[in-house]
Amino acid sequence: MDILFPWRRQSLSSTSNNRHDRPHGASATSSASGSGPYHSLPHPDEAAGRYGQTGGGGYDPREYGGSMRESLTSRSVYSSVMGDGSSAEERGGVGQSGYFQPQDQLNMSDTERTQGSTVRFSDYDQHEEEPRSRRQRQSTLQSSMRSRNSAMSNDSYNQSYRNIDAGNDEYEAYASSRSFGEYAEEMTQSYRSAGLSDSFTNNKDLRSSYKSVDDERQYASLQKSFADRNQALLQQSSSSRLDVPPIEEEEEDLPPTPLRQLLDAINMSILPNTLRLSSLAQAVEFFDHRDRAMHDSELQEGAAYVLYHKLGLPLRLSKGIDLEESENSNPSPYPKNGPNHMLTYQQHLASSTQLHQQSEYDKEIAMICSCLEMVHRANPDAIAQTWDECGVEILPLLVSVLERPFQKIERAVWMALQEKANVPGSLERAAAVAVTRDMKLAVQKVTKVLAMYSLVPEAKRPMCQCEGMLRWLTRIIDTHNYNRVKPGAPVIGGTASTKSNLNLARPNDPKPEVAHQNENEKRMELASRATSGSGLYMTEAARFNTIATLTNLAALEDNRMQMLQEPGLLDNICRAVHNERSDVPKQCSALAIMNLSNGDPDHVPEMASNDMVLETLLKLIKEDNPETRRNAVVTIFNIACSDQNTVRLARYRDGTILEALTNLVGSDDPVRLHDEARANAAETIFNMSCSEIAETTDRMANHAGLLECLAVTLRSGDHTGLEVKMYCSATLRRMAELIRYPMIAQGALLSALVKASTWTSTDCIAEAFHAQASVPDNCVIMAHHHGLLNSLSRLALARGTSTEVDKVRDAAIAAIELMSRHDEARELLAHNEGIMMALTRASYGETGSLEGSMVRQSIASDFQGSDTGSYMDDSGRRGDEYDEDDASVQSRRIQVALKNLVSAM
Repeated sequence: MDILFPWRRQSLSSTSNNRHDRPHGASATSSASGSGPYHSLPHPDEAAGRYGQTGGGGYDPREYGGSMRESLTSRSVYSSVMGDGSSAEERGGVGQSGYFQPQDQLNMSDTERTQGSTVRFSDYDQHEEEPRSRRQRQSTLQSSMRSRNSAMSNDSYNQSYRNIDAGNDEYEAYASSRSFGEYAEEMTQSYRSAGLSDSFTNNKDLRSSYKSVDDERQYASLQKSFADRNQALLQQSSSSRLDVPPIEEEEEDLPPTPLRQLLDAINMSILPNTLRLSSLAQAVEFFDHRDRAMHDSELQEGAAYVLYHKLGLPLRLSKGIDLEESENSNPSPYPKNGPNHMLTYQQHLASSTQLHQQSEYDKEIAMICSCLEMVHRANPDAIAQTWDECGVEILPLLVSVLERPFQKIERAVWMALQEKANVPGSLERAAAVAVTRDMKLAVQKVTKVLAMYSLVPEAKRPMCQCEGMLRWLTRIIDTHNYNRVKPGAPVIGGTASTKSNLNLARPNDPKPEVAHQNENEKRMELASRATSGSGLYMTEAARFNTIATLTNLAALEDNRMQMLQEPGLLDNICRAVHNERSDVPKQCSALAIMNLSNGDPDHVPEMASNDMVLETLLKLIKEDNPETRRNAVVTIFNIACSDQNTVRLARYRDGTILEALTNLVGSDDPVRLHDEARANAAETIFNMSCSEIAETTDRMANHAGLLECLAVTLRSGDHTGLEVKMYCSATLRRMAELIRYPMIAQGALLSALVKASTWTSTDCIAEAFHAQASVPDNCVIMAHHHGLLNSLSRLALARGTSTEVDKVRDAAIAAIELMSRHDEARELLAHNEGIMMALTRASYGETGSLEGSMVRQSIASDFQGSDTGSYMDDSGRRGDEYDEDDASVQSRRIQVALKNLVSAM
């Protein structure tokens, strides 16, 4: 605990000089030059007077610093003799703040001083770089040596302080009554104990001359020569000892900076409350700027520590008033003397006094929170350093600030429920009046500080684990009753509710205890409904800061499942999208939902069962902001990673989500502003098509316009990205593997494949034709479909030397070969010029020549063994049973297909 001494207790002789009725222009030196050995700071009453005379402006910096420097030059401060003979200057020093400090604390570094028992910091002035360099402290080694040799421990300091404070007059009388001879005898004893007794006692001339001297001036000169002689003896005796490096004397401290004076004033302002408010008003004016470098220096000087330290006092005092109000009010849901119980005059008077005190504390808390938000407008490194030093310990303080308005709302609603249960709208008015402007401002500033801390990686987990943090952050963004004032909305505490309450307990009710229980439940329901939507009483900036904080916390994987388990957190984030007027909260909410949808490696969030989440995602997909669209689509993709979630997505509002994804993929985007969102939407559709649940794929296949949209996207020009087209072609291939005769969607699929046949960057469309032809029942339908044979021949005749083009040609030829095995489809294939040209070119390729091939005899044998004069189907010898390589197998199939078509002509 930081112990500060704003003023010192003095001796009786010096008390009259430091009375609080001293004139304003009187200097503190007069009090220091009295019999008391210490300089004392002005009493709080005197400081309050100074604030009143200056109009609340506080101390004059020149007068404040001048009085301190005059007190430092006072001989009574530096010449005070301690118990063992050392002076105050040797043991420590009088700090610029006016209280005595041990020397080891004066030599501490800036970081060590912020953690010690006295708060003392380096200069803060960016325009005086050279004076700052002259004020550098000694090294740690020298500081520790100085502490061992000359500094005074805390125990000895306290003991010496008590001795001097209690017996100052007796000590001075004793010192003045000693004769020079007694003083010399004490010196003799001290030097004898130091090992210099022989040198001192053998010097008979000095002793005899000393005894013959009676004049004080001659004694002073003799004492000087005596000290010089013994100094030489000390150097001679220490020549054989270990040499200790000399300690550099500390340079004289510079005058306190404005920041130092301000922090000292805040620290010393304890009572009364007006003194604290005046110092905080100066702090608000001082810290209100946008210079990040200056805010970095303020954090390094310890401004945040001082403000957090001062925040605890008004929070504790206001909590005491809140407890007293809770004791005076009836916590039970039943009124004391009926529903219209009136307070007495004494109770009203006490309530008004408490209200005034509470308002003063609210104002003080709001000013401290404002200062905290201002000093945290620093660079991320400075904020991270502040968190590393005090972050975890100050979280309960910030949570206490967040919970104050909501606890006030709950108490106000309960009191209104007891006193005015039958008045329409009384609960809403009580909740609205309970939250003051200062409370709103404090919550807004604290949420901004939390948003800054949430950017620190080390702070994410402790903030999420802090008790009450997620609960009150959820309440801040609770806008559940946003439409309660609109026509047709359910009226809470209104006429309908009153009528229902009046009918609860009837005189002829045979079971009054049941009616009493029902009345209690109704009151509880009214109270819960009135306290819901309490985030509407907060500012829009506070809600945005809260959403930003939750977004940053959800970026950590360990926090996601805990945040999803918090009641109402996800729903309130979604309500912000529907209720906030600004676009910034919507963008932040989309990012928060996306982070929460990632889950962890072991759990996939079950968001698909939450209609509020799905409705929010539909709204975000239609936003104009590209990043908002992308985050919404990524959220749907994360949800679709689970098969059970894909069914819910496909079912929701009869395919509304599929329609939104389809429209986004097929949207016209010439400048490619939403290219990333379109790619994510196409990937989501492909991810859903890979589901193993038949209902999902059936709904996708039967969804109107989905397959056609994918095909049209493949035919689009350069304004559609390559990634979008690749996912569209992959989805068509996947759907071709699933759809077959006699499904209704087969016609739409074949039409989509015909339109997408121009896509040759990948072999997906050609493989889709091959997948359809691999089912015997599909071959005849494919042969009769308009334009399909021409599209298939174009794929088989595709030109190019790349590997992908070769794959396209091979897949198309394989599909033609499979269709040629059926007699009904063979005639249609034989009369198509493109099909015949493709097979002929393929048969005379580099690996498919009939001349010199090893398969010519097998073809002849097949022809001879055929009863119909057509070549046999060798499909039974495909796969692993065939011993020849793949090229020979493909060549044989092409030749067989060509012979079959020639025979059918």
